[in-house]
Amino acid sequence: MTFLDTSELVGAVLEKHPQHAACLRALEACANPISDAHALAETFATLTGFYRVPAEAAAELTLGLRAVVRVQALSLANYATAISEARQRGIMGGGIYDSLHATFARRQGARRVITRNPGHFAHAAPELEVIAPC
Repeated sequence: MTFLDTSELVGAVLEKHPQHAACLRALEACANPISDAHALAETFATLTGFYRVPAEAAAELTLGLRAVVRVQALSLANYATAISEARQRGIMGGGIYDSLHATFARRQGARRVITRNPGHFAHAAPELEVIAPC
């Protein structure tokens, strides 16, 4: 099982993304891709904010991911674990979001994370294999 990070999801759905082909290949190569609902919110935010994709198109691209990626909500227990681990690992600021993703991935039994930002998972998921799409 493989967890797909927001950066991978954005690259996979946005054709004008500089790493679109690599991200799409990585998504298509996953036998059992998973992600969390928070990653969908981050995907929508990135598409509409950074890439300035109109909200209607961004919503369609983001929600379309549900057809190819198993997406589940984060539980309160996921948040509590992620915050506790962030404190123990010295993670601060926005690093909590990758800590949330890592906590969710572990609880779902994922063994790897695909992300365009492997350094973001160095502290949050040291036991998971972190792969950058290429």
